[in-house]
Amino acid sequence: MPNKWDGKPYYDRPLGGQTEGIDDGREIILITDFSTCQPAEALSEWSLIDYETEKFNGKLLHAAKNSPAPAVTLDLNVSGWYSVYVWLMGGDSPVTRYYWDYACVFSESDGPALKLTDDVRFSRKFRTLSHDLMRQPGPEACFWKYADLTNQKLTIKHQGHTIYIAAIELTPLSPAEVEAIQKDRSDQSNKRLILKGDDYGLPAHETFMEHARNQDLFAWITGMDDENDFLESGGSDTLRDMSGKIRELGAEHYVLDRPSLWSDHLHWNDQRARDFEHHPEWHCKDRDGTDTCQCSYAHPEVIEYMLNRARAVAEHGIDGFGYMFNRDPGLVLFEPVAMEGFEEKHGVDPCTLSDRDERLLDWRAEIITNYLRQVRKMLDEVASEKGFDRIKMVHITLADESANRYASYDVPTWIKEGLVDILMPYPWGDYPEFWLAQGFLDVDVKYYADLVKNTDVKVFSTWLSGKWRSGWVPEHIHMKDYFKKAKEDYDNGADGLSFWDYAQMNSSFTQDRWMRLGHKGKLAEWIENDYPLPQKLRFTKYGGKTLNRFPPGTGG
Repeated sequence: MPNKWDGKPYYDRPLGGQTEGIDDGREIILITDFSTCQPAEALSEWSLIDYETEKFNGKLLHAAKNSPAPAVTLDLNVSGWYSVYVWLMGGDSPVTRYYWDYACVFSESDGPALKLTDDVRFSRKFRTLSHDLMRQPGPEACFWKYADLTNQKLTIKHQGHTIYIAAIELTPLSPAEVEAIQKDRSDQSNKRLILKGDDYGLPAHETFMEHARNQDLFAWITGMDDENDFLESGGSDTLRDMSGKIRELGAEHYVLDRPSLWSDHLHWNDQRARDFEHHPEWHCKDRDGTDTCQCSYAHPEVIEYMLNRARAVAEHGIDGFGYMFNRDPGLVLFEPVAMEGFEEKHGVDPCTLSDRDERLLDWRAEIITNYLRQVRKMLDEVASEKGFDRIKMVHITLADESANRYASYDVPTWIKEGLVDILMPYPWGDYPEFWLAQGFLDVDVKYYADLVKNTDVKVFSTWLSGKWRSGWVPEHIHMKDYFKKAKEDYDNGADGLSFWDYAQMNSSFTQDRWMRLGHKGKLAEWIENDYPLPQKLRFTKYGGKTLNRFPPGTGG
């Protein structure tokens, strides 16, 4: 009898490579005819397209990006636990058919929003790697979840993206597999992953929220760019709601500020940017007195301003607060308020020194560290006043010792004085063009692990990933290397992994791999048995037409 998991990755199998105890006598169920969706009047606004593949055929459900169709419901008519796969074809690719490399650009469609009857909310990220303009179009298997499907229906909703749903595949789960799933979900030792997003607005985060349920999520970071919201009298209901939803997933909620984001190359409607323009006396200054785009943390007014921002957020009852120190260093430079007393102590004008002079770096580091001491004190005061648990300090730092030193980030002292609880080193090294370096350099995990040894501070190595073919940063860790790189980081002493801007959540395939990387004890098995592409089938017939197996290409 064939193994029901044939062709499926080991990380989707509750018992891994084990074959004993996986058969409970039920067959795999394939739902391929979507003409049974209800209500009929809503279904009439969708397209039903006949198709055939090498393994199954049916009537797929289709709606174009610019032709939103009303939600429909599909009866599953099953009971018991199943593994749920959705066979989808992508769309909305940014190139046209027969563009030279059209088959190399991944899908840009998020597919349908899907929800089972018992789900809290819709799952909204079903982006495939392949798409409808590729040379061999066809559906791709997207793992969704393990679930008890008794008395459950599936709701399919258009969400502004092209949709092609070819099949729902239900793989029955045996009692031994269900037991393994439930045991795994209750095992907190696998919660080792941190997600990071720019803001705490719910629409963006709800795209990913259900996909993080019952996975290896330890914490979720949101930024605090929208001060017009959290500084309002009474605080932000949106921020409180976000915290509640993250904790519902069993994860912690951290809010991080950007210490150098005062004046950007793109102006945005933010009070902080306006205050930067209105207070030139706060600005950092270079040797020749030229203003830079940051404010100096040696200015008492700047310190008060930033502490007020931090307090406003902390009073919402978050689990952690800190700073994204990974971008645009230069928080203290040559402004008189920062250099006051330097010449008297060292007998030399600081403006005559190299940027790497140890005396200058130490001076600046003490100013930044002293600011963090005030943040720690304020967080403790808020926790005491409000009856909160201790609020953690969470910082994203640079890749290695050299980069932190050049930016005057005295991480060893932060650790020693309790000014950090969670460290998330970011792959931005000591290189003349920082933005170019990110994504090409790796974090020195061993250096950080040695720093926190015999302390309670945890290290989460940060990964980046580009936006498919091009973007502001290349894919830092290729999806084929997720398991190898995760094992390497753990072996070097990382407590967990974090990643930037949901990049690894962009497709169902990368999401399925990344959200399991907390299982460090299983990585070796997954590496040995890995196949770094999703299951894919080719349409042999589509819309009544036989498809050309060998369509035009680039000829070599």
